[in-house]
Amino acid sequence: MEINSFADFVGQERIKDYFADAAKNGRAGHAYILSGMKGSGRKTLARLFGASLLCTSKEEIPCGICRSCKMVMSGNHPDLITVPHEKPATISVEDIRDHLVSDILIKPYYKGRKVYIIPDCEMMTPQAQNALLKSIEEPPSYAVTILITDNLSFLLPTVRSRCTCLSTVPLPDGVVKDYLIKNEGAGEKEASVCAAFSGGSIGTAARFLHSDTFREDLDKTLKLIKRSKELPSNEIFAFAKEAASDKTGLLQILDIILYLYRDILMFKTQEGRASLTFIDETGYIESKARQTDYDEIGRVIKSIEELKGRLRSNANAEAGLDVLLLDISEPVIKI
Repeated sequence: MEINSFADFVGQERIKDYFADAAKNGRAGHAYILSGMKGSGRKTLARLFGASLLCTSKEEIPCGICRSCKMVMSGNHPDLITVPHEKPATISVEDIRDHLVSDILIKPYYKGRKVYIIPDCEMMTPQAQNALLKSIEEPPSYAVTILITDNLSFLLPTVRSRCTCLSTVPLPDGVVKDYLIKNEGAGEKEASVCAAFSGGSIGTAARFLHSDTFREDLDKTLKLIKRSKELPSNEIFAFAKEAASDKTGLLQILDIILYLYRDILMFKTQEGRASLTFIDETGYIESKARQTDYDEIGRVIKSIEELKGRLRSNANAEAGLDVLLLDISEPVIKI
């Protein structure tokens, strides 16, 4: 789905209203920081704000149809500059000087505004951030700079203090699910799963929806957990070894097990099928809920959360997953 106006963008109403009002009433500041999780639409919001400031319509802005808006949406507007960088993980002082500090002195080609967007600005070196300072402290009246980050703490206090800071918020699962069904062609069941794992991010949910790796991890993990009581320990260890080789994938696998056990808990507390993440597994969830007491469910959920915490501290991933899976297959029996 093409997003050419604020009306097309789902969620983040506070930021949309703020940007729309600033552009319409000539109240745009000289520098902004858009923070929030990846996939929450920060780059799209920055682009829409830039389009609003450059739009030539006298009515709704951005209109999405004027020449200026079309140039912005195609990435070809000379007065909207996305600052590039040479190295993949660093924005150097040369990048900032070459593409912003020297360029900002050149007057706009068109409407009288010039907009700079710096994605992943947490990658700026301290020298790059200091080079940026003068341009956001004493910018030309036509210049607006938008910094985009998922880690505000990486920016110098002097940079943060000179910008208006706005942060995206996670969307409810239902909003994400509806978006996937209406705009990404997802079925209700797969939309429900992807929304649950998205953390409230439409971009992340869409990535899961179209990811073969996510589907494979989901399928393998659910099959393993459902058959865990009948599997020999060497198969469980082999699964753990493979999973531990990719820390990001392992955290995803742990989340799959976590959501499955939350579904079991949900069913056991009689909250019913409507709120389940894994609707396709309702039969297994119902059976497991009847067989498992609250203490065991709580222990597994706690173990997953603790293991996720240890993994962030570089603990032994394989050993931790071994213990968790063996506990699921052979739960502790109280005497």
